[in-house]
Amino acid sequence: MSIEKGKVCSWQLLFLVAGFVQGSVLLIDFAVGITEHQTWMVILAGLVVSAPFILSYAVLAKRFQGMNVIQVNDLVYGRFLGKVVSVYYIFFYLMTLSFNIRDVGELYITFLMPDTPFIFLLIGFTATCAYAVYKGIEVLARVSHLFLITGMFVIISTFALLIDQMDFSNFLPLFELPFIRIFQGIHLMSAIPFGETIVFLMIIGSLNKTEHAIRNTFIGLLIGAISLLIVSVRNTAVLGKTQTIWTSTSFQSIRLIDIGTVLTRMDFLIGIAQTVLIFFKCSLFFYALAVAVAQLFGLKSYLPLVLPLAGIEVIIAATVFQSPVDHAGITQNAGIIYSAPLMFVIPPLTLLIAKIRGLPRHERGKDA
Repeated sequence: MSIEKGKVCSWQLLFLVAGFVQGSVLLIDFAVGITEHQTWMVILAGLVVSAPFILSYAVLAKRFQGMNVIQVNDLVYGRFLGKVVSVYYIFFYLMTLSFNIRDVGELYITFLMPDTPFIFLLIGFTATCAYAVYKGIEVLARVSHLFLITGMFVIISTFALLIDQMDFSNFLPLFELPFIRIFQGIHLMSAIPFGETIVFLMIIGSLNKTEHAIRNTFIGLLIGAISLLIVSVRNTAVLGKTQTIWTSTSFQSIRLIDIGTVLTRMDFLIGIAQTVLIFFKCSLFFYALAVAVAQLFGLKSYLPLVLPLAGIEVIIAATVFQSPVDHAGITQNAGIIYSAPLMFVIPPLTLLIAKIRGLPRHERGKDA
């Protein structure tokens, strides 16, 4: 039996996926240190590489209509092994959410509110996400288009305001970097912005209809990828090779906006916009985490878990890294390694086993 009673329309899935991918706009900086002026190419390559695996997510969700991934694991792998696989999913949701919460804290400490105690920022942001999770996935889905529109407006408007400062020769020479760095960058981009859409295996079960799930998932993914691509092109064209020395390339490029001394110092407004986007992404991760834990332990509702999980997330976010440099280094290396099997092996394997075993049984009975 599903814990979440709220329903998501098929077209809302498109906005949810697009807004979720947009929420990774700050994480482009992790790749910039590796791929430099070729980051835009890595984003496109990461999208192409991850697309077949994301297709397996959508097909799996459509095959097991009305079920979340915890229920699917029990059905496909059996109770014991299914629980082990489910714990892997929960660990991924838990750690990835804490990393993103810390991203927000580091954003404010570094650029916007340096005198504010770090822990207060984490608590305030996590509490806001917890409130959104209390409201349920149906409410988040209803406002998802607002987050997407906000993100697209900010990204396109800043690109337009910086056109006069762009130098497109900064993209040359092409294919200059060693293959190993390009490969690492592709792995990073396919795992963080795109592979993280595995969170929707906890959400697509709430779809009222799955007939357009695959199409809407890929349209949303494409819109989100275009957003990341525009940001990458803007930062490289404006900053050139110097982008590798900045903690946040987006903030540094936006600080250069100066239209008649009227539109200046827009970084604070951009910081708020990026906070909104990350808030949306974190709320979806938080929701998936709470429902997954509740499903694993057979609870009737995920709501009693929200506050305890919020406290755990704050503690992990505050202590897991020593500095932004430490954060970037671990994410570029260890983070994409422990998450790779979950993103690129387990979902296709689950789908294959389900087909071999003819699961779910009731679906085969209906076809007969």
